[in-house]
Amino acid sequence: MASTPIGAAGLPEGEFAIVEVLGHRTLIGRVTEVERFGTKLLQVEPFFGDVMLDPVLLGGGSIYQFTPCSAAIAYARRPQQTYQLPPSVAATIPPAALPSSDDLPSFFDVEHEPDFNKVED
Repeated sequence: MASTPIGAAGLPEGEFAIVEVLGHRTLIGRVTEVERFGTKLLQVEPFFGDVMLDPVLLGGGSIYQFTPCSAAIAYARRPQQTYQLPPSVAATIPPAALPSSDDLPSFFDVEHEPDFNKVED
């Protein structure tokens, strides 16, 4: 599995959409109709940060809303943090594409975390 680097200039060709799926899940990226397992499916290559992730296949019955959009809008609305993706999709993010710890709020910084087990004399 590999992800494709993307940028505001030079997005890949194709159709793009914001896809809302039952279960309060939203995927934004390049979309294609494919046939697999004897049925038609929606293939979404979700955007995340500066990469386009590997394809996710969705059954038509699970699509709640499909909003076609331009590549520029899809790029502008793409998720930047892992919590903005469904857990099954977030699990496929390559380590190099994950936000660095420098991007985390300071209260998540474990280097400066107080030691509550330490007894002061």
